[in-house]
Amino acid sequence: MKIGFITFGLPPEYNRRIEGTRAEKEIDGLLDQRGYELIRVYIHTAEELLQGLVRLRSAHVGCLVIILKHWTRIALVVKLVHSIDLPTALYARTTGGFKGITALTAVSAVLREISHSRPADTHARFREGMEEELLQWVEGAGAYTRLRESRLLCWGGGYGANMPYTRSDPDFLESRLIGEVMTEQEIVLTDKAEAILEGEPEKIKGFTNWLQSHGLQVHYDELMLTTRTLQRQVALYLAARERLSELESENIQGVSIKCHFETSTTNWGCTACMLPAFLPFPEGPQGSMQVIPVACEGDLNGLVSLVMLHAVNRDVPPLFGDFVEYNEEYILLRNCGASSVYWAGCSPDPAVSFPQTELLPNIHGKSGAAVYYETPQVDTITLCRLFRLHGEFHVFTGRGRVIGKQEDTAYLDPWPHTRVKFETDAELIFKVYPCNHSSITRGDFSRQIEWICRLAGIACHRMDSAEDMQRFLREIYKT
Repeated sequence: MKIGFITFGLPPEYNRRIEGTRAEKEIDGLLDQRGYELIRVYIHTAEELLQGLVRLRSAHVGCLVIILKHWTRIALVVKLVHSIDLPTALYARTTGGFKGITALTAVSAVLREISHSRPADTHARFREGMEEELLQWVEGAGAYTRLRESRLLCWGGGYGANMPYTRSDPDFLESRLIGEVMTEQEIVLTDKAEAILEGEPEKIKGFTNWLQSHGLQVHYDELMLTTRTLQRQVALYLAARERLSELESENIQGVSIKCHFETSTTNWGCTACMLPAFLPFPEGPQGSMQVIPVACEGDLNGLVSLVMLHAVNRDVPPLFGDFVEYNEEYILLRNCGASSVYWAGCSPDPAVSFPQTELLPNIHGKSGAAVYYETPQVDTITLCRLFRLHGEFHVFTGRGRVIGKQEDTAYLDPWPHTRVKFETDAELIFKVYPCNHSSITRGDFSRQIEWICRLAGIACHRMDSAEDMQRFLREIYKT
């Protein structure tokens, strides 16, 4: 991502320029080390402001970091923020006799006084010594900008498995968070899948051979899981990849599939489990593939949660599933058929993750395989769930961990199991968690999720804070 890195000089009346300070160069170096491309602009006069605007716009920067190290012409800073209209951070130099704090708070006062736009209204304040927080903001702001430019594709729409909450509010999401929510009916995929079954069976064979050559096991039962039903599932996955290739210019960053009941039972007669298993995986028989997060049952809020996680952590495909058990040791996260196979071995390498994965006869739908694995131990994860309460959008986020496989026998289903644990008591989480669906990624990106929510104007709550959860519980019951 490109960052507008702007330094403002003294007012023109001072008739002198001040070179970059040590703190300024330190931030420059930190951002550069993280792989950001800095578009450096120095503004001293109104003419330089106009030149800077041209440069920043032509570079298509994703956010602004404005360095204020002494007094400056406040109106020039405000004009820049209003003109570019992107997430903005103000950073004040505070040592060495400079007046950065004074300039920062003066700029901030003007931006807050009259509402102009969300980026201006939600600008963030930082000062010397807050460099790590600034980096988290940059990551969150960059993710927010990517989300605003992205499109989501919902195959079959919402109301999956007869759950009304999966429908959500596309108009609000497009106004605050996502570029566009698109919808296509499943027939777009099933017609393509039928054509692949009839005319290109070698593609199906190539995919299944690739799975098994890397150690993935298939257990047929000649009832739910037969050679033919697996071929249909693979054909549907290949059709999805083909359709996404056709829509490459649309910048689609995530999809949902309304599996129950049109795909799994009534129309296609076979579960769509290969989509949530392998679309969010970076490899295929022909090499590297785009990771496409997948939400099941037409869950639009669940899909947005996934793409939020993927926007802040591009290295890991996020995991989607249901919270189905809350106990002292862990909360069980599973999905009724499949989740990203990355999590089987916590690796993008099929030689690592596939040997930990099995295709077993599913127990849902008319036919098809489920994708079974037990997620191994992961030291740090971040949860994200977008939802509505009394018509208003909220987000739960928080830091936790995966405790790995347990020798219990309560869950002998053929589905993927991920046992997560948070510092907050599981019983309290059970009382407040908004729905059955949830999503996680590796690492701690909870602050970045908070910044996205602030920029979007969505209330964010920490699931790893008992105090925050108790406060939210009172909000639910208006007490």
